[in-house]
Amino acid sequence: MEKFTVDGIVIKTSVTGESDLIVFVLTRGAGIIRAFAKGARGAKSRLHAGCSLFAYCSFSFTEKNGVYNVNEAEIKEIFFDLRNDISALTLAQYFCEIILKTQSEGEGDEEMLRLLLGALYYLCAGKKDKLLIKSVFELRTAALSGYAPSVHACASCGAFQTENMFFDCLSGELFCEKCGNAALLPQVSLSVVAAMRHIVFSEPEKVFSFRLSPELTPVLTRLTEKYVQNCFQQRFSLLEFFYSVYSL
Repeated sequence: MEKFTVDGIVIKTSVTGESDLIVFVLTRGAGIIRAFAKGARGAKSRLHAGCSLFAYCSFSFTEKNGVYNVNEAEIKEIFFDLRNDISALTLAQYFCEIILKTQSEGEGDEEMLRLLLGALYYLCAGKKDKLLIKSVFELRTAALSGYAPSVHACASCGAFQTENMFFDCLSGELFCEKCGNAALLPQVSLSVVAAMRHIVFSEPEKVFSFRLSPELTPVLTRLTEKYVQNCFQQRFSLLEFFYSVYSL
């Protein structure tokens, strides 16, 4: 029986037995681990808080024949403030849904964990537009999963920028004013292009460190949302509910 300790965050829980949980943990070095947390549903269980959704902990696991069990969960952060805002909570669940639908067990790396932790931190802080946080998470997740869009220059002629650019949400390619007009693609301002480039190419610790006007943020989020859906060919059930509560 192998024992090991790794940092991770709970991205899904499901009930099993009378008082047990199955937890899905996005870890720092071992990807997504599906593990049994015995007795974790009990209010007095030492695993109760550490195995709750969004709990970021130092987890102690045992593994035998591919079956994992949680032995300890030393809490680092619980992100409790998410519960005070239904739209922030729903968006956090949407992020977890994206990870679970796009990464298999054992997949996911340290940067994916850092991206999720950063997104949850900003959601709790309430100092950044939720739609901007959403766009960063969507586009960076696509890039980390091997679907980085080609936004460095026009995919046709190589022009770095023109007064207006065009982005193909199906192919993930950027086009200049001349080439994009020919393809009848949606127009994108240079500010939105700069934001997309920042999300794709910036260092992990700086990925959220940019600004975009309130008028252009919805434009960016529509592009990133559509691009992620096209990349992964997935329908994310929590997205519609997020929009229903976002303006409340």
